[in-house]
Amino acid sequence: MTRAAKVNTAAIFAMLGFLSIPGIALAQASEPELPPLAKMRDANNNNRVERSEAAGPLAPSFAEIDCDRSGNLDGREILGFFQGEECKTPAKSADTGKPKAPPAQTRAANELLFNLYLPRTTAMFTNVVGPWAEAIAKSTAGRINIKFSAASLAPVNRQLRMVATGVADAGMGIHHFTRRRTVTARVSELPFSAHTSRAASIAAWRTVRKFGKASEYKGVKLIGVVSPPPTLIFNSKKPVKSIKEFRSLKILAAGSLVQPAKLLGAPVVTIPLPFAYEQFSRGVVDATFSNYGGIMGFRLAKFIKFATPVPGGVGNTSIFLVINQKNFDGLGKRDRDAIMAVSGEKFGTYASGWDANEKNAFRNARKAGIKTIPLPPAALAELKKRWSVIEPQWIADAGKLGIDGKAAVAFYRGALAKLQGGR
Repeated sequence: MTRAAKVNTAAIFAMLGFLSIPGIALAQASEPELPPLAKMRDANNNNRVERSEAAGPLAPSFAEIDCDRSGNLDGREILGFFQGEECKTPAKSADTGKPKAPPAQTRAANELLFNLYLPRTTAMFTNVVGPWAEAIAKSTAGRINIKFSAASLAPVNRQLRMVATGVADAGMGIHHFTRRRTVTARVSELPFSAHTSRAASIAAWRTVRKFGKASEYKGVKLIGVVSPPPTLIFNSKKPVKSIKEFRSLKILAAGSLVQPAKLLGAPVVTIPLPFAYEQFSRGVVDATFSNYGGIMGFRLAKFIKFATPVPGGVGNTSIFLVINQKNFDGLGKRDRDAIMAVSGEKFGTYASGWDANEKNAFRNARKAGIKTIPLPPAALAELKKRWSVIEPQWIADAGKLGIDGKAAVAFYRGALAKLQGGR
């Protein structure tokens, strides 16, 4: 039985934290160490997380993580859950002794089950996924409706595989988890590129359409790519006027943003943004990469004092939206055309709402006392030099798929320039 992960935003990025912090590999001994974030919950120091101690992503998923039904969680169970591994033995029902079946996802014949691992309060849902689902219903005159799962049917790093195998009819995910396979859309992760979510999303879609390979999305129909508003560098200590000043800041970063942080020469704590509040409050970190929406959304304005903008952004998270290929092909041509009429480049329209949220968040951050101080020209030039290794690495990854990476980057940046009015 696969372990269906009930993952909210914190759980998604908690997994990133578990996987990226050094020293969390399971020990070969019979008593594996708890991952660092879980160890913080171990109040009685018994190397277990009891049900009463579980918090964050562990609490709602406790029963699924507890493979041996011992009533507590060990390191192997926790890490296995976030890596998407199956329990070694089927979980037994307490009353019948029979393996439990995964929760049924009943739906009408005209519904596509979209696996949702984000809370419906996030900007990605309210501005992008939700409006797209409404557009699907309208464009098909109600013949096709999107039904969102009550809980995630797989860990976030298996979203593409989950849709390809038909566990859900549709879904979204982060390209970072399949970065060797899905390369083309990750062009939007390059620094100094996009000024808006809308431009990044449309330009990345056009780049995938022109340069992408069918093998990148085998088993699924790619219907859209999205990037959030570009990221800045925030800190709680001082206005940064030179690159060497980053060395004294402990930067919180995860995923594709870890490399830019390390290239600054700063100590990097690979714990994701939803856990930043605790890390800032305990003095573990004093800087992070985010956009203003993330800072305000995760209540970090209490700690953040300075913002260092980066023209075109530090980089970005690249997100895919897909439908199972067999399911898509099984629809009538009228409905397939109707779906694509509100997908593809249309996700740039939905992303405009995300940009609007970012503008509001900037105003609120300024009211909260966060000062935005640009880097001096010399420091910005050095920053560009340090991060100049990132683009060649992406080009090399693209080349492994037979993609002309240099041409793809030039095309992407050209599309951005047109969409952004030459910026």
